[in-house]
Amino acid sequence: MGFWRKLRNTLRPGGLNGEVADELEHHRALRRREGLGAWRSPGAEEPTRNADSFAWLESWLLDLRHAARLLRRSPAFTLLVVASLALGIGANTAIFSLINTVLLKTLPVPRPQQIYLLTSTDGVHPVEVFSYPVLRRMQRAAAGQAALGAFNQAGALPLARRGGRSLPAVTQLVSGGFFAGLGISPWRGRWIEARDNRALAASPVAVLSYGFWQRVYGGAPMLGRTITLRRTPLSVIGIAPPGFTGLDPADPVDVWAPVMMQPALGAGGSVWSVGADDNRPFPPQEGEMWLHVFARLRRPQDAPALAAALSAPLAASVRRIAPERKLAQRVTLAPGGRGGNGLRRQYTAALGLLLAMAALMLLIAVANVATLQLARMVRRRREIAVRVAIGVSRARLTRQLLTEGLLLAAIAAAAAGGVAIFAGRWIVRLAGDPFAPDLDWRVWAFLAAVALGTGLILGWLPAWQARSGNPAADLKSAGARAEGRAPGRVPLGRPLVTAQVAFSLLLVVAAGLFARNLAAMFRVNLGFDRNHILTAQLALPDAGVPVAQLRVLDQGLLRRIAALPGVRAAAMDQNGLDDFSADTSGIVLAGVVSPPGGYVANENTVSRDFFQAVGMTIVRGRGFQAADTAHGPAVVVVNQAFARQFYPGRNPIGKTFGYDAQHTGQFRIVGIVADARMNDPDTPAQPLFYRLLQQSGAEALTLEVRTAGDPAALIPAVRTAATGFDAQLRVRQISTVAHRLDEMLQRDTLIAQLSSGAGMLALALACLGLFGVTAYTVNARRGEFGLRLALGAEPAMVVRLVLGEAAVQIGLGLALGLPLALAASHWAQPLLPGVSATDPATLAAALAVMLALPLLAALGPAWRAARTDPALALRAD
Repeated sequence: MGFWRKLRNTLRPGGLNGEVADELEHHRALRRREGLGAWRSPGAEEPTRNADSFAWLESWLLDLRHAARLLRRSPAFTLLVVASLALGIGANTAIFSLINTVLLKTLPVPRPQQIYLLTSTDGVHPVEVFSYPVLRRMQRAAAGQAALGAFNQAGALPLARRGGRSLPAVTQLVSGGFFAGLGISPWRGRWIEARDNRALAASPVAVLSYGFWQRVYGGAPMLGRTITLRRTPLSVIGIAPPGFTGLDPADPVDVWAPVMMQPALGAGGSVWSVGADDNRPFPPQEGEMWLHVFARLRRPQDAPALAAALSAPLAASVRRIAPERKLAQRVTLAPGGRGGNGLRRQYTAALGLLLAMAALMLLIAVANVATLQLARMVRRRREIAVRVAIGVSRARLTRQLLTEGLLLAAIAAAAAGGVAIFAGRWIVRLAGDPFAPDLDWRVWAFLAAVALGTGLILGWLPAWQARSGNPAADLKSAGARAEGRAPGRVPLGRPLVTAQVAFSLLLVVAAGLFARNLAAMFRVNLGFDRNHILTAQLALPDAGVPVAQLRVLDQGLLRRIAALPGVRAAAMDQNGLDDFSADTSGIVLAGVVSPPGGYVANENTVSRDFFQAVGMTIVRGRGFQAADTAHGPAVVVVNQAFARQFYPGRNPIGKTFGYDAQHTGQFRIVGIVADARMNDPDTPAQPLFYRLLQQSGAEALTLEVRTAGDPAALIPAVRTAATGFDAQLRVRQISTVAHRLDEMLQRDTLIAQLSSGAGMLALALACLGLFGVTAYTVNARRGEFGLRLALGAEPAMVVRLVLGEAAVQIGLGLALGLPLALAASHWAQPLLPGVSATDPATLAAALAVMLALPLLAALGPAWRAARTDPALALRAD
């Protein structure tokens, strides 16, 4: 109760409370320091100042000391202001630190603005990968203009350790110009060079990242030592500098190896095949597009000319490998100084929205504090009048009030730094290591800029109010009435409270929409059983295992897993049910003229019982049967999206297609399976066809296990069965599909939780602002309420009077905030796939909350007004 009593005393108007005496002493000391004498009547000529060059600093230090003394005398007011601003500034800083990490941070390489990422396009379909032969031709075409480097999509490979154990090492294959093009120097040893990529498997070397070297090997000398990746010995030739983990900050690399080691390591990544064989080595095949390419331009203005030069070898390659298809033949360059961050594409809109919400929350906090400041300045009218009367100039008074505002903001900024650090750690626990905020100079500069702007606002508003006052009238005990001003009114107080309510409604609506969207995402029909499936990523230590051996392993492992107690079915597939799991393939339909760029569909390779194991339904035709053998006709099952897009209004059963025009009869459609959101719960099912594992040479090492009970309980048994079946098998990752879905919905969860926090904080600040204005008004109108009660008014009438005035402010804020909320929710609709932007239930709930809680905040001052003692109030008035 002590805190609220001090707060009420802070908001109670009237009385000098010793402040004027302090002001007189403050200005006497200041004038002595400035050599102006003890007193100067208003309008008199100001004496000449001392020639002391530090007079301004001493004057400012006096102002600072006086501001600190005032804040120390009002601890409740100071605590409220600092807490409100610290939360607002800290939340903005935390969100900005995410934006800095994901969107703004550049690669740790010299002159990152010279880095460009290459993409090929036909004007419709962009392709981000190139074949190695095309890369070599483009390097020759770019000679003298730019340095080109290439890398594949990184993937985890088993790294042998002592005791026969292994650990996953994220490995990336790079061309000879990769490190040279980035312009960085090794921490130890040398880089992978062109000589390491002259022939297949001719140079088994590796470069380790600094963090991996420290984490796994403890910083021990490694140059010349051998590491074993997937049973392939590689000699360590270099250590990357600290902080460099590749060109994708969201997917840090542990080990780099030459491109020509692809057959031995079996590392390909995302592949776009055009007339190529995925079971043969990738580098020699012109139709095997699997390398991402970047260019370092000496002059960025040369980008259009370089794109034209690089398009010529690409177009020539397309004409050779697929003359009948209009594939991507034009190279485009995009700035790549921030790397090819996959998180950037996924989170750009979300982080922009969160920063806008945090900015609104800061505005609400500033409006709340400004309301308290203005109420406090009404109380200090006579103090300001005395200061003007003793000769303080308007400019001098403005400087003093600005110093007070800046001091408040500085204290709040110090606390906001702690809030930002705590919030950053909480976000990391919520969203994972890729979101670990990097609190570099940009973040602290942002915090300082926001705090400075806030301090100037908090200082300027009271200064504006003080400059517009009438000192002569304010020196009178009834100055407010002499000027005809209504007692108890805070200048700008009601508009500021109305603005707080409006902005708070916007944030509460956003919090409700994102919370309902997240709930809808968890309820969406994915097309498979989400609650009873266990998924495991397996790995083989050797690359290039014969197909016959792979099929024996698949069948034996499935029989062993299916025999476990509590297992209903088991299946293998190539890509799993994970986020963005399916391969993308270009296809040509038999008897159909392909559009420019051809048709594109997703692809997965599965075992015979896959659909039954994951709970997917065949809606037409049949699934895979025992008669579908490795030597029989190649059959596929397509999903409903595939049938709708490529065979609208027709039955696709019996139709054929292939990867190119020469093989349009390669696959025959035998069934249609219900759509499943295999890639992302936020995105409707895309065209997808399923190949039979027994008719493919693919290495399908994703295990799907359907259980009768809790799948998590079977994790130890499945792990033991897999590793016990074949000593070569390694369980790289095992988890329930429900857990994987939680990870896939990470963005929606992050937005929902952060927006909910912003909404609750904004609501609390709006309630606090209304409480402050109402409390000040009630204290200032004690005489009026005492007179009403003395004349026979019931306490309930006084309560209704105060709550009615508060309700008018709240209603006006809601009327202004509702159109803003509707406009903002329509703008955020792409991030709300599970709910409408005008969801009536969310809007109704937000309006009810924003009406009820602020009224409850005003109920305390209203009840205090109803309990006013008429005799004491009239005597004081």
